[in-house]
Amino acid sequence: MHVKLANAPVSWGVDYANDPKNPPWQKVMDEIAEAGYSHTELGPYGFYPTDPKKLASEFQSRGLTVAAGFVFQVLHDPAKTDAVLENAARTVELLSAVGGRYLVTIDHISEERMATAGRRDLAKKLSESQFEHMIGLIDRIADIALAAGVKPVIHQHAGCYIEFEDEIEGVLQRLDPERVGICIDTGHMAYAGIDPVAFYERHAKRVQYFHFKDIDCDVHKRVLAEKIPFLTAVEHNIFCPMGAGVVDWEQLAKALKTHGYDGAANIEQDIDPTISFDPLGDARKSLAYLKSVGF
Repeated sequence: MHVKLANAPVSWGVDYANDPKNPPWQKVMDEIAEAGYSHTELGPYGFYPTDPKKLASEFQSRGLTVAAGFVFQVLHDPAKTDAVLENAARTVELLSAVGGRYLVTIDHISEERMATAGRRDLAKKLSESQFEHMIGLIDRIADIALAAGVKPVIHQHAGCYIEFEDEIEGVLQRLDPERVGICIDTGHMAYAGIDPVAFYERHAKRVQYFHFKDIDCDVHKRVLAEKIPFLTAVEHNIFCPMGAGVVDWEQLAKALKTHGYDGAANIEQDIDPTISFDPLGDARKSLAYLKSVGF
């Protein structure tokens, strides 16, 4: 087993390219390299420079190789289709130009689903027509990626409409496994009550990429009991450095070794940068811990 461990702008609180809370992109890129990483992600399109030559040069000067990029867009609303496809096309074009291998597709968080994050009993479901639209749109995003030689992978996420185990399984059943792989996010799975190790064991052949996250057990229990919305849970530091939370990393390392996983994993820690902000220190802690348990 050889897992290429990456880190990315999301661990510095960068979820949207134009958020005024974002730190300078140069600082983020510098600190990813300083923390000991040689692999990274693009982050939201437009945060890093979008000129391929400039971006490639910036990564190269820091010894960084790009593993993946993502589409974090509303997938279930037909009115958003053009904007989603435009974002996907721009992201794939840049990703391909700088050597990225994977496009991670994530349904965007919504107010109504963030309010019930982690609580399947309270979560509203999509209508049949919304679900069908979402499946079709994921396929169209896959077409864009595949045409550029990039592998599309689907990602489950707390506070959106692909959150719980039955939802991600339902989506996977409708997508061609030869076209669309899986990106397991260990922290978001744990948030939604999914055992990421058991999920990997079931779908190992289809898992192409990982987002490594961890969640604080005590915060998670309080969030579920008090029905705290997703973004408020982030403010309460539900996401923590790897090894400080609920994910069984030793078992996951054994499972990946058993199945011969030879891909990448992006270490992430969702944070509110105005409340909790030691990304460099946390990135170092996470990397050291994962190496200590066999990654």
